[in-house]
Amino acid sequence: MAFKIKPIIAAALSLPLALSVAWEASSQEVPCQAYTVETGSQGYGFEEVNTCPLDHGNFSIQGIFANDNWDIEFFHWEPAAYLYRGINLQDGTSMQLIDFDVVGTSSRPQYRFTDGNLTYTITFRYSDPDMIRFEVHHEGFTLVNELLERI
Repeated sequence: MAFKIKPIIAAALSLPLALSVAWEASSQEVPCQAYTVETGSQGYGFEEVNTCPLDHGNFSIQGIFANDNWDIEFFHWEPAAYLYRGINLQDGTSMQLIDFDVVGTSSRPQYRFTDGNLTYTITFRYSDPDMIRFEVHHEGFTLVNELLERI
């Protein structure tokens, strides 16, 4: 009986170590936050603070991305303003939106642009500056979910 208890006790004692290693790995994941702070007197100046910027060292996700269905232009317009221009290559419709909604995590930042009930989301990874995921959502339903390459 004692022989069987020792492996169980050893496993139980090693669990906190395993959990701390897993916590350490996941704690490197940081939620994206973007906001503005006042820099001038009387609220006339402001500066953007963004933990998941479009430009990071030698990395820049700004540019034009496309596939057979979509042509998307995505870039920083001014502090607290990001521009999305999209053309649906299947039907020729286009959309241009400026928004400041940055979510996701440090490994997968998401920039969202809202027009009524539609939300256009661009997701990217810092490890791959030549690819974005483009999604369109309507009231909780995904209408578009496609990968686009830099052109």
